Amino acid sequence: MIVIFFSWFILFFCFLTFGIATEFLLKIKSKNATLTLLLGMVTQTVLLTICAFFTAIGLEVLIANMIFSSFLALYFRKDLRLILKSIGTDFKSISIYLKISFAIILFSALLKCAQFPSILDNESYYIQTIKWLNEYGLVRGLANLNAAFGQTSGWHILQSGFNFSFVTNCINDINGFLLVICIFYFLTQTEVLLKQKKQFHWTLFIVFFNVLSFQFINAPSPDMPLFLIGQVVFYLFLKENKTFETTKVITLLLVFLVFLKITIAPIGLLVLLLVYQEKRGTLFLALIGLIFGFLWMAKNVILTGYPLFPFSFFGWNVDWKMPENLILKINNMIQNHEFIGLKDYENFSVIDQFTIWIQFAGINGLFNKGIIVLFILALFTKKIQTVRQYKTMYALLLIHFILVFLVSPQFRFFLIEFIFLASIIAEDLFYRLKVKPIFIHTMLLIAVLLPLLMIFLVDIQYINSNKMNQQTDNFSWSQMLFPESNSRFEKSSFEKHTEGNLTYFSPIPNFFFYGTANGTLPCTNVKIISSNKKKLHIVPQMRTQNLNDGFYSKTITKNKTIE
Repeated sequence: MIVIFFSWFILFFCFLTFGIATEFLLKIKSKNATLTLLLGMVTQTVLLTICAFFTAIGLEVLIANMIFSSFLALYFRKDLRLILKSIGTDFKSISIYLKISFAIILFSALLKCAQFPSILDNESYYIQTIKWLNEYGLVRGLANLNAAFGQTSGWHILQSGFNFSFVTNCINDINGFLLVICIFYFLTQTEVLLKQKKQFHWTLFIVFFNVLSFQFINAPSPDMPLFLIGQVVFYLFLKENKTFETTKVITLLLVFLVFLKITIAPIGLLVLLLVYQEKRGTLFLALIGLIFGFLWMAKNVILTGYPLFPFSFFGWNVDWKMPENLILKINNMIQNHEFIGLKDYENFSVIDQFTIWIQFAGINGLFNKGIIVLFILALFTKKIQTVRQYKTMYALLLIHFILVFLVSPQFRFFLIEFIFLASIIAEDLFYRLKVKPIFIHTMLLIAVLLPLLMIFLVDIQYINSNKMNQQTDNFSWSQMLFPESNSRFEKSSFEKHTEGNLTYFSPIPNFFFYGTANGTLPCTNVKIISSNKKKLHIVPQMRTQNLNDGFYSKTITKNKTIE
């Protein structure tokens, strides 16, 4: 925990200084530390992505980052002092209940991050994509080695700049830091609005979903910034009397989220609507969109050969371009993720899919049924019935949900609307019932304590049908100082395999089909290689003798072995 806290201090320092510089350059006066930190994240992601095209994101980049951050801290020292002072003022201004709640969340987040990651995607491609970034930067045709590596997110690039890979493999906890600063924002804004309007705002009820957010904080899942920063964006959009500076912040954050994960793109229409309503910001949006759009397409071209990956349009004529049948395979897996394994799943109509999807058991079924109920109940809330901005937000979230369902109906993709709608409904219900503050404070305390109870008392197999994620965390006193490894399968061995000019490593025992864990580079899974070889008649090969020159897919004749 102490090591993680120290790493968060470095994140805080770098993000805050770069955030102040960003606000200065773009003429933004957010006057809020959390917003400044988020803008610092945006700028850091841009710069680290640019670096990744040319070099490994390792020790040298971190040293340069710290030096530049120190220079910015010195140059903007007056602004830095004001921001730090505002943090103290904001903390003092909140009630004792909120202070206690924040302290518990901070402690719980550090403890959770000190334990083994529990997200399965962490073991299939998060660790490996970040490892490639640390050792080589963005590598040409990396997706030919493992198609999942083509999904390298800007969030992984940001994490790679602050995971201290040159000394440890235990720091991959940027999500925990994000949770803490966003919760601080929600609590302080709740206090401000409570004093102004004498009622609890929906931002407080976001904290009630703490136990859900905690499932994402000890692995660098790009889903978490989507549904957490997304709530910050919603709050800013729904504020009365927005300034042009607020519009700039909303634009930056939303374009940033689209850069992190394209599934959020439909909600990006919010920016277009805002620009249209306010009749300003078009040039700013075009500039920010151009920067992030160029970086996103360039990243995709390097990794896959396709600027719009996972779409196969406009593929470049480069030797490392992924074969189209491999892209079709991964797109089929994404689109039918929830139905693969069911007989004739490819012939299901949308109605068939919905009927099956709504009847899922376990945690999936809970969220699938829950989101439908929330969309229905939200229609009866006062704000959505009477406030135009809330009606607009509801419509955009509904559009996003429908598109997500048609593309890949995984509940993590619609958590952004799940949390928002549930918070709006909770606010409306508590207002109508005239619930006393003491009851809300008690519920808040239970909500922030629940993650600790989940860690120590609840058997996760009762709420999660995925057997790979049914391992409970075990607390040890060593975690108070040092965190566990970035892989739950740290004790796995790795077997060397050779395919043509490629020598790679695969885990043994093979804990699941896509598992790679923290294997030595180049690492993939022998089952993936064998499957692609048998079904698609392709195998990955090195482009040269050097790993940093990347990979291409070689077409082979059926049942032929590469020499």
